[in-house]
Amino acid sequence: MVSTRSLVVFASLAAASLVKAHAINQGRLGKRAPSPLEVKLTAPTGDVAEIVATITNVGSDDLNLLAVGTILDTKLPIERLIVSIKAGKGIQITLEHEALTNEHFELLKAGASLQTVIDSTNVHSFDEAGTYTFEARGILPYAVAPSTQLGASLAAYQSNALSLAVTDAPRPAKAAALRLPSSSLDRRAKLQPGCSAGEEADMLEALSNCQKLAQAAAADAADPASKRFVEYFKSNASETRQTVVDRLTAVAGECATSDSGSSRLFCYDYYNVCEVYGPLVAYSVSSGPDTMVVCPLYWERPGLTTECHKQDHATTILHETTHSGSVYSPKTNDYAYSYDNVTQLEPWFALNNADQYSLYANAVHLNC
Repeated sequence: MVSTRSLVVFASLAAASLVKAHAINQGRLGKRAPSPLEVKLTAPTGDVAEIVATITNVGSDDLNLLAVGTILDTKLPIERLIVSIKAGKGIQITLEHEALTNEHFELLKAGASLQTVIDSTNVHSFDEAGTYTFEARGILPYAVAPSTQLGASLAAYQSNALSLAVTDAPRPAKAAALRLPSSSLDRRAKLQPGCSAGEEADMLEALSNCQKLAQAAAADAADPASKRFVEYFKSNASETRQTVVDRLTAVAGECATSDSGSSRLFCYDYYNVCEVYGPLVAYSVSSGPDTMVVCPLYWERPGLTTECHKQDHATTILHETTHSGSVYSPKTNDYAYSYDNVTQLEPWFALNNADQYSLYANAVHLNC
């Protein structure tokens, strides 16, 4: 594993950063029922640093839209738009779904609109002058107001394509480079220094359990008679099964080692992201060497749960490992969390959603 002296931390839009243009154009968003949301992009000043996203509720219900980790998130430095030629890289978050509160939602009444200003230079570098295309695409979880309890409601959205000229390149991303601790520079290891003895023991156990769960889930995915596989991935196609088998096999291999993996694992919030916004359990950074970091909420989860559709240390590590492109490419994204939400995803999104794999592995392990 290669260590670097600096790492630019971005954050990925949960529903957008890995959505390829051709995937959307082939109607993968359009298969669902009509969405209650419409998104329009404009640039009043003509600058990439001031793009306005207008989100309109075209449905009949007042909605509480999840803000943390989505296009509405103005607190985390997330990738809120897809930029032509500029592939999204950065951190992806694991939320404690049951710990969401009112502050993590935006109310949008039926027939009303809200606007959010997006500075794309926060997370994108524009190295060359030219015309760039900006779009907003993905899935946004919501609850019908006044509730903020997310069930199985997901709103797909796809904005217009907005073209803007960048004439004063280069314009580097504003996100600051973060220094790695000197101790990690001297050690080529997956599990990084800084853990207490108890934390290190728990993390090694989580890695071992991650390996076992991923192997068992890969075996289930290889069985064309598995109804559980269809429940989670909405397909019984051999190509889909093979992708899931290959990804889970790669995850099992990564979790099998704590000293020679292709990704780094920190048992504490080294980048100080956990408390910025949202009930974050863990996050992954893919700008530079793939890095996984656990938050304080991680330690409140059990080592290995005995409940169906629940997360634990092992499945959290499994979830984060699927975000690592150096383990398996393409990496997963975060389109939905929790059993109720993930089982509503269309096949392409299910195949590329991180929580799909952790919850599927939990279901295989406990025969849910």
